[in-house]
Order: sequence, then structure tokens, then C-alpha cells
Amino acid sequence: MLPHTTPNRRLMETALGNEPADLVIRNGCLVDVYSGRMVDGRSVAVKDRWIAYVGPDADHTIGENTKVIEADGRPIAPGYMDTHTHLDSYWNMADFLFYAIPGGTTTFVTELESSGYALGAEGVEAFLGQIRHRPVKFYCTIPSMVTLSPALRSLFISPEQHKRLLADPIVVGLGESYWQGVVLTSDNRVLELMQETLHAGKSVQGHAAGAFDRKLAAYAAAGALSCHESITSEDVLSRLELGYYVMVREGDIRRDLEILLPIKDKIDFRRLILVTDGTNPDLLIKSGYLVDVLQKAVDIGLDPVKTIQMVTINPAQHFGMDHILGGIAPNRFADILILPEKGRMKPDVVISEGRIIAENGTTTIDIPRIPYPAHFFKSVKIPRVSPSDLKVPSSAATSSNGVRTMDIQTGGLVTREGRAIPTEAGGWLEPKPEEDLLKVVFIERVTGKGERFVGFVRGWGQKAGAAATTLCWEAGGLVAVGTNDLDLEVAINRVIEMQGGTSVSVRGEVRLELPFSVLGFLSERPIREIAAGAERFQKELNGLGSNLEYPHLSLMVLTTSAIPFIRITERGYYRFRENDYVGL
Repeated sequence: MLPHTTPNRRLMETALGNEPADLVIRNGCLVDVYSGRMVDGRSVAVKDRWIAYVGPDADHTIGENTKVIEADGRPIAPGYMDTHTHLDSYWNMADFLFYAIPGGTTTFVTELESSGYALGAEGVEAFLGQIRHRPVKFYCTIPSMVTLSPALRSLFISPEQHKRLLADPIVVGLGESYWQGVVLTSDNRVLELMQETLHAGKSVQGHAAGAFDRKLAAYAAAGALSCHESITSEDVLSRLELGYYVMVREGDIRRDLEILLPIKDKIDFRRLILVTDGTNPDLLIKSGYLVDVLQKAVDIGLDPVKTIQMVTINPAQHFGMDHILGGIAPNRFADILILPEKGRMKPDVVISEGRIIAENGTTTIDIPRIPYPAHFFKSVKIPRVSPSDLKVPSSAATSSNGVRTMDIQTGGLVTREGRAIPTEAGGWLEPKPEEDLLKVVFIERVTGKGERFVGFVRGWGQKAGAAATTLCWEAGGLVAVGTNDLDLEVAINRVIEMQGGTSVSVRGEVRLELPFSVLGFLSERPIREIAAGAERFQKELNGLGSNLEYPHLSLMVLTTSAIPFIRITERGYYRFRENDYVGL
């Protein structure tokens, strides 16, 4: 027998039958993502973390200590990959994996924007410690830090920090950067980060919502390689035509899977990828992770093999990792699923790098929690507020038609600019909850100064109380909506005391609190407790008069640079079309 001088030599010897495999899966139906076929009568031999042999008969690799799994004709598929998600909000990673692993996802590529918006490069680097050495593979992208909050500029990741992060093997590229911050600006900060990422041989993730024709082409010319913002079949085609990988979302924020149906028989699927774009605790518990997306895809009429290709070989090729990931073939990681039957996407067995980690819908391994750095618990740098901090002087209404407002549209995410006339009392402007006019507050939490802006919002519906949270999208801050200053004060101060989270106050008393004290985005509570708390938040706000479908999400996105047309910052309202900051 030849000496085993390298891991590849050991794989070769196992394939030849000269060295026994550690694991053999016998007599299955191979989901061959390379040829797009289902191949009956196939067996797989695994040595260490790697696949050594795939073929009609692996008995020659079975030794005295080889574990043998009889597939009995069941499909053998590669482990699923979710290559656009957001996992640095809500939960402890160990708890998340306990619920996610049984669905068969063995590779995650997560954005790390929450860590960046809380502590900049320091937060990103520290969070990498949460995703290393896990029973499944984690990769991440560096946040591009496109934000509307001027205070965040102090936390922007510098070119030197960016280069250092790119050198990390689990960093696979630059995270989603909104096309407006690249194409419609003379500021080259993000463009230079994109170019540096490409020069390092890594990927640039795009976010081209609302971009068409020349603007979509300009964004591709800048270096964007993917887009997960298609919401119509035409969006899919226009992005494919310009060379983008198209990531179709089905998750917490949007559900766009059906846009593939009108074109499923007309296009090549090689550059299509299915992603969640993130999930939430309740959805994770009830539906699992990504597997519900795949099951829906098959149920609505997509071919099962093409569906699996969209979460295996296609994303692996996009990230340049198909030599080790994305298929069942020799010298690839032994990330393998045994499915119940063709068309049923939840696996009976989940294998990651040759190790069984879940069976029959249950995680079978221990997943320890990794302690967070102490400074992760001290990221909300806001002095306590008093009612006077929330007052709006009557002089702010300089127009006969009142003040500028943020008007929440149907669906609860988009806001448009409006006008309204608040109540005037004692030289101050007050909300009119009976007419659905409430106060909205944003306070930045990164400088220690607690700079803030108080405006007005319509479309919220609440008739009493206030709600506040630090789970602000693309902002290191705290956002609150309320019917009166007392409840705003109580809700905001409770969130400050918790060092992050969500609270609801009614008549000066805290009615509900959800601590997210790690970076202001993550909770140490069990996932079921977080999900129950979010459900209580929904019921509380509905009980107070709000008719929003997901008020917690609506509150979080009031700061985002991803959704038009007007948002709130510590400097005032930001208007997308006018590209300016304005007051009341």
C-alpha cells in the first residue's frame, strides 16, 4: 500500500479500496447536480471530512469500523446552502443552529451589518468568533456600511481594515451595497471597497432594488455580481441578461418565489439561487430554515433537481467554492442529505463534513454557546431622556399646512412624505392619535452624545402608549413611535437600561420588554422565548389600535436606506429622491 502523505492520497486510496472509508451510504438515488439527473443505484464513501468515492458499488471501501447507512433507494443530495442571509440579529448562534440544522442547511453566507453598525470593524471581527468552528460551515461578507445616519461615519470600515478582513478565509466578499450609494453619488468610498474586494479575488454582493436599464448596467459595471431584489419575472430576466447571479428571496422580509413560474420553462437556471434573506424566531421554529423554501418551490411546480441546484452547485459556483462545495463528488466536503423521497425536501439524515448532525428532524449533537466579548454588552451609548428632550416647539410648524410627516404605506415598510397639523399646546406641538398622527423619535447610540430628531408619523394606528427598539436597520440607534411624551420617555429609557432591545409603555408603565443586550441586536434568551415576546409585541400594539401586519418590522425599518421614500435620522428626515436631510 502506498504511504499516505497527503489527505488527497488517503482519499485516493479509499476510492481504490486500499483504505477503508469512515462512512458509506449505500444504494441511494443520487441527486447529480452536475448533470441535472437523478441516478438510481448509487453509493457514496466518505473518508474523514471528504467524499472519496461515488459510484454504483462502494462495498470495496467498507472496513471493519466503517459506518454503513442503507439509503434503500432514497435520494442522496448535497447539503443545502443559504448564501444570502442575516444571522447577527435576534439569537445566540448555538440556539439558532439547533433549529436550523435539521432542515439540511450545511453552509451559510451571512451579512454582518448589525455587528458593523454597532461597533464597526471591531464588532465584525469579534462576531467572526461566533461563527468559527461550528458543526456546519459559516462564511460572511463585510458590511459596506451604507447608512443614512451621519453618526455612523465614525464606525465606517477603513480600507486598511477592509483588507485585513478580506484576508480571513471565512470572509468571502463585500456585503450588499445599495446601488444608489454607488451609482448616484460622487463619493467613491463604497466603489473603492468593491474594487478592492474584486482585486482580492472575492465576491461583491449587490442590492439593485429599483435599478433598471442604464442604472442597472452601471451597477454591474461598478462590480456588483449578484442581486437579491428581483420582485418580478422581468427583474429576473433583466439581471440575468447583464450577467448578475439572481438570488430569489423567500423568507422573513419578502416572498418572491412565484416570480420564477412564468419563466421557468424559458430560461437557464444556472445563475439562479434561492435565499432566505434572513428569517425570524417564530418562522424558524414553525417552518425550519430554508427547507420550507425548497418545499414550496417543488410544491408550486419547480423541478426538484433544479430546486436543489439553486441551493447547492449554483451558489457554490457564484462564490468560487464549487471545487469543495455544492455537489456530491470526490474531494468535496462530505455535506450530504438523505431525503425521504423525490420531492420531499426535509432530510431524514443530515451529514456535515462526514459527521451525522441531525436525524428525523432533530439535531443530534451538542452545540455550545460561545461567550460574547464584554464590550458587546455596552453598545447603547445614550444618556437617559426626559420629557423635555422629546418636545417639539410650535415654531417648527412654519407652514400653514403644518409639519412634514412620514406616512406609512400599505404593507408597513414603505413611507412617503406627507403633511399634517399637530395639536398645539403651551408652545409645543403634540400628536393627534385620534387622527393617527404620532411622534417618531430617532436617537443615535454610537457617539455617546445621543443626538436625536423628533418628527411625526402617520399610518401607525396606535391610540395609546409608545414602542421603542434598537433593532434599527442600517443605523446604530434607537427608534420609537408614541402617542405622548411620557410613554415615549418610559419606553426609550427602558431600552437604554437594557442596553438594547424592544419595549412598550402604556400610561407611564412598561407593558412589555424584550432584551437584546448584545450589540443592541442579539438576545441571550432562548429562541422560543424571543418568538413568544415578538408575538406579545404584535398583540400589544394591535390591542392599542395599530393595524400593521408586522409592527415590530415596521418600527425597525424606519431608519433603513434600502426602502423608499423618506426615513428618519438624528439629523432629520432623509428624502431619497431629493437626496437631502430636512426638518419638520
